[in-house]
Amino acid sequence: MTAGDQKGEGRMRRLFISSFTLNIAVMALNIVTGIMMARWLGPYARGEFAAATRWTMLLIGLFAVGLPGAMIYLGKQYRERQRELLGAYLALGLSIGILGLIVGELALPLLLNGASESVLAYARIAMLCLPFAVLTDGLIGALQSRDQFRKVLALRVLSPLGQIAVIGALEAAGRLTVSGLIWYNTVLWGGLTFALTIAWVVRTIRPSLAGFRRQAKDLTSNGFKIFGGSLVAIFGGNLDQLVLSLALSPYSLGLYAVASSVGGLLPSIVFGALGVFLWPKLMDLSTEQRQRKVESIHARLFYGSTAVTAAGAALLPFALPLLYGREYEPAVWMGLLLLAGSPLRIGSAVLINYLNTAGKFHAVTLSEIASLSAGFIVMLTLLPVSGGMSAAIGMLAASAVKWLYAAIVAVRSGLSVASLFKPDAGMLRLSRIRARVRPAAETGTEGRVQ
Repeated sequence: MTAGDQKGEGRMRRLFISSFTLNIAVMALNIVTGIMMARWLGPYARGEFAAATRWTMLLIGLFAVGLPGAMIYLGKQYRERQRELLGAYLALGLSIGILGLIVGELALPLLLNGASESVLAYARIAMLCLPFAVLTDGLIGALQSRDQFRKVLALRVLSPLGQIAVIGALEAAGRLTVSGLIWYNTVLWGGLTFALTIAWVVRTIRPSLAGFRRQAKDLTSNGFKIFGGSLVAIFGGNLDQLVLSLALSPYSLGLYAVASSVGGLLPSIVFGALGVFLWPKLMDLSTEQRQRKVESIHARLFYGSTAVTAAGAALLPFALPLLYGREYEPAVWMGLLLLAGSPLRIGSAVLINYLNTAGKFHAVTLSEIASLSAGFIVMLTLLPVSGGMSAAIGMLAASAVKWLYAAIVAVRSGLSVASLFKPDAGMLRLSRIRARVRPAAETGTEGRVQ
């Protein structure tokens, strides 16, 4: 292995460890934020805040239309075009963000039909952050395409730190209300985060509008391919609680919400760590290196998450009632089922990142559709007899289907089934990969979207 390969290997290992550690810290800060809001706002006002911001968060994902992912993909494929791609994204993102704001403001009365006038007013305020948020997502993608991972990690931790600072300051001033929280936390802090992000990006990449039509076409065409999977994932992530809210009592939904937060803790931490660097760093490797690296990462994370899941399953029956109260004891079995899907969810995330680097966005979309369909069918079938437990079983089935579909496509693309489960001696190492210079002809084939 050359000195350059050793340096790249060490950097990827450090990126994963630092990102994983930071995501644990972010999860801890989010828990603190949740406790502060719950205690100081009270149940009713906390519910108003959730209702007022829910649709804004959903519309941000919808109106991003896959462009942040396209920024990473095209920025890595065509480094010489990063200035033009950034300029085109800023123009597109601003236009789409303003359009999303208009659509959101017009649609809110229908989306919040039956809600109080105060909730509708709060939601209109929250919607003001949509253009900034859409632009920020793409700017983070630009940082990732330039391997500016420290800045991306800093932005991840700034969000909960800002929330804690805003909530604490409002409480100290005696002005902690839903309206104040949305204005200062959602809108103002979102705007400041956007300003910081664009300042970092512009210092690294000077945007240009040269060749705007070509850049915009490439961004939108690749963005819509990525958007298919993102769209299904956005709705799929809320499907279980949406169905339960329509079919079961608030008590059952409350039990499931606690089980879901506990069962999804490990995947959330790992997703956050991988999401910072894995896709852009894999695109720096040759095809063979990329395949061997993905096999190694999958094996290590699969066995590591299985061990953590087993330990968590042993503690959950005691820890959940202790932390949340005895009234949440019925959520233990749902939490165990959701926790059992953690290795599959983490494994599929690794495979999805690999498929994205190969431009197989349609396969990613189909894996999300297959997963969502399987979970929905299982949930509806079992709902009359098992209640909230049906959602946990459905989500476990969805995780298995998604991993299986992604694995089949990845194996057809060159991965080895045996190597996906072959333990490696070192974490995230490249020591067994022969150093190779990426052929110039290979760039053209990998840049082609399937």
